[in-house]
Amino acid sequence: MKSNIFSPLFYKQKPKNILIRDIRKGDGKDIVEIFRENYFDTYYKKSFYDPKTWDDMVESDKYYPVVAEIEGKVVGEFLLTKNDEYNGEIGAVVVHPKFQGMGIMNKMFDYLIKKAKSLNLKAIYGEAIMFHPFSQRANLKHGMIETAYQLGEVASWIAQKDIKFDKRSGTIVGYLVFDKKKRSIYTPKVYEKIIEDRYKKSGISLSKVSIRPLKRRLKLWQNDLLKVGGIIIDGKVRNFYNRFNLFFSRLKVKHDMIYADINLHTREIEEIVAFLNKKKFFYSGVLFYKYNGFDYLRLQFENTHNIEEKLNVCYSDYCKFLKKYVLKDKKRVAHL
Repeated sequence: MKSNIFSPLFYKQKPKNILIRDIRKGDGKDIVEIFRENYFDTYYKKSFYDPKTWDDMVESDKYYPVVAEIEGKVVGEFLLTKNDEYNGEIGAVVVHPKFQGMGIMNKMFDYLIKKAKSLNLKAIYGEAIMFHPFSQRANLKHGMIETAYQLGEVASWIAQKDIKFDKRSGTIVGYLVFDKKKRSIYTPKVYEKIIEDRYKKSGISLSKVSIRPLKRRLKLWQNDLLKVGGIIIDGKVRNFYNRFNLFFSRLKVKHDMIYADINLHTREIEEIVAFLNKKKFFYSGVLFYKYNGFDYLRLQFENTHNIEEKLNVCYSDYCKFLKKYVLKDKKRVAHL
């Protein structure tokens, strides 16, 4: 089967006087124009087509857009979202087609990293949609380490111009960790090697002692628009199995992809992972500083057959390895 997915070609243009700066009041109109040029009306966050959304971010302590300006006009935008005091997500990057090939995105990326450090974040991450390898390549170029492969996270109605999947497509998660202090974690044997490899690749040493105390909880999260949801597992709470099954049943009613995020300071992680594997949850990856400064193991469950597994495009060798690993683990749990 042939894929209609391609990697866009950008012809290098002569550099112009490009100013990279924080967003200002009045930039919203230009940013909306850039989104329309790149996505038409298909971008899933419809609020991004309202100039006021961007202008309101000027005074926000959660959203930090940076822009590229040429001759007084904004021609690029890159957004840093501060999730909490520990981590931030980068995304929603757009460059006007007339100014592509000038290295604008890379300049904004460098600025965004400095911005994240100035906010004293411990790590930033990006979820590269697997329409094409361009964004994956950019993340790797700026030092990000790929840590997770998330099947079906992108709804099938999300597109970028002519690039579109008929099924739900995936994302590859990349992290740039600033605080590389030594960790002490619990790892389930079935995923121990692949987890430890990501810590080593990120420059983080592991220790078997001094596990941080953990406030036990089970928490549900949902994104009804994208039809994804998940369960945050911080330790084995009282009546864990019954409570998990209750949350799981709720999510299965209206969500296509369901994730289970297990705190890597969970002493009972071996038991919990075995339970989730029997529920047909399979490997996704490692998420650094994901919630309240803790690292998590993410497992995933397909609640629909409308999941693209073959046409998701990988740029790096590790992405290709991880893609095979995840699908192999899916087959493994199917026979438990």
